[in-house]
Amino acid sequence: MILGSNDANVGHNLVGETFRSNTYQVEINGKTYNLHDTVGLGEHSGGTVDNQKAVRNLYRLLTDLSNSGGVNQLIFVMKQGRLTDSVHKNYTLFHHGFCESKVPIVVIVTGCEDVEPTMDSWWIDNEALFTEAGMLFDGHACVCAFRGRKTKTGGYRDEVLVRESAGVVKQLIVQYCWSNGWTQVRNPRLRSLKF
Repeated sequence: MILGSNDANVGHNLVGETFRSNTYQVEINGKTYNLHDTVGLGEHSGGTVDNQKAVRNLYRLLTDLSNSGGVNQLIFVMKQGRLTDSVHKNYTLFHHGFCESKVPIVVIVTGCEDVEPTMDSWWIDNEALFTEAGMLFDGHACVCAFRGRKTKTGGYRDEVLVRESAGVVKQLIVQYCWSNGWTQVRNPRLRSLKF
């Protein structure tokens, strides 16, 4: 959706499509941003990448980014629905554990195309629950990331919403992305954790 192309693999199966972190460059307002698509956390043991390996890969990516200029922003992507223990644990690991709560974090909530009266209504109705759970975000976007079924006219049901959502997400990236990245202080406790 952000790239405006089909360069990144996406799928609708029970197992993830991303086997390892992939980097994509996108230009927004004349500036190039590197987006790192990571393996999803919390996948079932029969999934593409088991959770321990996914966590190790994520830690390695963040360490590599920290060593080569820093981490400028975290984007936490979740599907609208219930706030599960898994979502909370992933946020805590991602933001507090790896980045010591020192990197701007935004949330993108997908699957909001049928929320009334607007997609952003989902956040308005649920923000307090995130705050109560200690999941604080610098910014948010409630989006439609899937074009939907093909229509009789040859287009897609939610094509316009996807384009609008891409604009909102790009604006979120620009607004909350640090120009100087955070670099990790060597934390021996993190290196000794068993992932």
